[in-house]
Amino acid sequence: MHIFVSRPTWVSSDFEAGLDTFLKSLAHMGITPRTLGSSDYPSKAPLDEVIAIMDECQGAIVLGYPQIQITGGSIKESSLENELTLGTEWNHIEAALAYSKGLPLLVVHHTTVSRGVFDRGVMNAFLHSVDLKSPTWCMNTSFDGALTKWKEHCKSGNSNFIAGVTIDPTKPTCPNCTTKAKAIYLSKLPKGFSLGKWRCPVCNYLE
Repeated sequence: MHIFVSRPTWVSSDFEAGLDTFLKSLAHMGITPRTLGSSDYPSKAPLDEVIAIMDECQGAIVLGYPQIQITGGSIKESSLENELTLGTEWNHIEAALAYSKGLPLLVVHHTTVSRGVFDRGVMNAFLHSVDLKSPTWCMNTSFDGALTKWKEHCKSGNSNFIAGVTIDPTKPTCPNCTTKAKAIYLSKLPKGFSLGKWRCPVCNYLE
């Protein structure tokens, strides 16, 4: 089972042991992690490559490691009272793509990393704040239970946060744009159109 893993290609040495343990545990579960810049390397624009990889995956995991430390400044004209730790911006892009595709999503972030997808209530998905510096963080009982449940959703195709769409079998759908969350039906073309009988209103796919 292939799973997209959103994570930075670089992490501090303090986090390497825990990341390595987690990736090995996924392998023991029969899961193949796919990450742009790690398991897969781009042959086109990175965002297009991420979308292509996700099309081959049954679920997604977002790992929020500290990447940016802000010690001074303001947010909405209010001065920062405490340091702010952010993950890579790709975490948010890739999480949004996985969410829109209806992939079962598991979000894990270091205790100090915040904002965006790492704030509770942003997405209806499994969200865990853990000490990613611990070499055995993935062996925590509560996290292990969530990981097992998430894997079950990946196998069943149940996104666990978006109700599965009911597709009308009498209408043709676009193979490119239709997801578990939304069906995109093809529009009928005028008679005599030489390239096909149906067209997708979103991507112009012809059938």
